[in-house]
Amino acid sequence: MVAIPAPAKILGFGGLIPFAVTSASVFVLNGNDQLMALDIMLHYSAVILSFLGAVHWGAGLASLTDTSGTRSDTWIRLGWSVTPALVAWLAIQMNLLPSLITFILGFTGTFIFDVWSGKKGWLPNWYVKLRKPLSLIVLICLTLVFIKTYF
Repeated sequence: MVAIPAPAKILGFGGLIPFAVTSASVFVLNGNDQLMALDIMLHYSAVILSFLGAVHWGAGLASLTDTSGTRSDTWIRLGWSVTPALVAWLAIQMNLLPSLITFILGFTGTFIFDVWSGKKGWLPNWYVKLRKPLSLIVLICLTLVFIKTYF
């Protein structure tokens, strides 16, 4: 198995910093400051969820020069690639509770699709290996904020 490239690992884990900072802020801040941290976390979630879909757009486009894929595969890959952005766009239109739930489901679904895509050979194995801890940490941050906010 190919090792995770250092730039992908560093930038991937660096991308968790806003999740960690905003989720911690929800626990230590109150009032408007806490609401601002929540707002920042939700908007950052939308950006990252959209980015995760864009990975599939790029991989799908790259495969168009490869004759091994089917027309159906192209529709699945490119069709899926826009789904996380649409989910994120809907989520940031919602109130806090449904928004958090939508992001939790969105990141979970995106990880499941990444694993499935890896098994089909659409994504490199190292990418799926990297996505596992990144997705887990994002889901922990979102779930902790959900629990703190509603219980």
